[in-house]
Amino acid sequence: MTGAFINGPVSRARRAGGMLVPRGRGRRAAAAALLVLALASCGADPVLERAQREYDAGKYRDAVAIIRLHFKKDGEKTPELLFLAGAAYLRSGSEADAQSAFDQCRTADPSRAAAIADFLRSEAMESINGGDAARGKRLMSLAVLHRPGTDFGKQNLLAAEIFLERRDFPSAIMYLERFVRDEPDDPRAAEALIELAAAYQKNGASGRAIEVYRTFQLRFPRSRLASDAVWELETLLLRDAEERVAEGGNEEAEAMLVDLAATAASPIVKDRSNFLLGEICEARGDARDAVRYYRAVVDAGTGGRLVDRAKERIEKLDASKRRR
Repeated sequence: MTGAFINGPVSRARRAGGMLVPRGRGRRAAAAALLVLALASCGADPVLERAQREYDAGKYRDAVAIIRLHFKKDGEKTPELLFLAGAAYLRSGSEADAQSAFDQCRTADPSRAAAIADFLRSEAMESINGGDAARGKRLMSLAVLHRPGTDFGKQNLLAAEIFLERRDFPSAIMYLERFVRDEPDDPRAAEALIELAAAYQKNGASGRAIEVYRTFQLRFPRSRLASDAVWELETLLLRDAEERVAEGGNEEAEAMLVDLAATAASPIVKDRSNFLLGEICEARGDARDAVRYYRAVVDAGTGGRLVDRAKERIEKLDASKRRR
């Protein structure tokens, strides 16, 4: 970077540890530092220097006007000018124009992608901390376009929400895993675990979802979400047992169902478990235990078609016993 550039557009900066750091600690200091670093490789450029001065003064529309006039006159669209245009557009409230400028910047120089993502991340964090979560989420979405997997620290949960809304479960899982790992004491950790388990389930990884629900039960037994976790876990375990029965794994399924029948909080899961146990016993010729499990369904008194079916099976087994 030339001396002229240091003494011009970044004259308010000072050197610290070999880097240019903005003087003072205004609320935009971090983002300003990113911008300075992103432009650090450019040489003396009158247009860039003029636009940078306006930008540093908070006159973002004026910075945009200078750059647009330069482009209108067929001036070179350098990565440095495109980056500054994107930043100025964003600060002046033109997010679509900012996105276009950043896209052009990355096309002209792919190595700028990281700097663009860092700038957008900084702006997103400022918006969220200032109470504008909607803008923050939009800028987070832009940041990950330039650098997939951008880490948003304590706001990784919010990033996960973005991908859950898009039904991009692998990306949501990545951010949720990162959040529950890095922020175990955050008040939102219980919610994050529930969301993580649900994302695994929707992504077809039921076994992993079961593990996460069990982790939730160990860590947050008194959470307001505990009953939801119990319901989802029992439903998943029942479904897993049903799939094992369908695949011929009756022995494995039986061990799971015995536990569910004894401990399930959900009457539906308990009844279904007992009925399946009756079917497993009946299939192997154990009529006595089959009747016992079917009877448990009837005695539960929950009603419904499953109870009628259990009564039918009991009558059939009793009739078979009498004929013998």
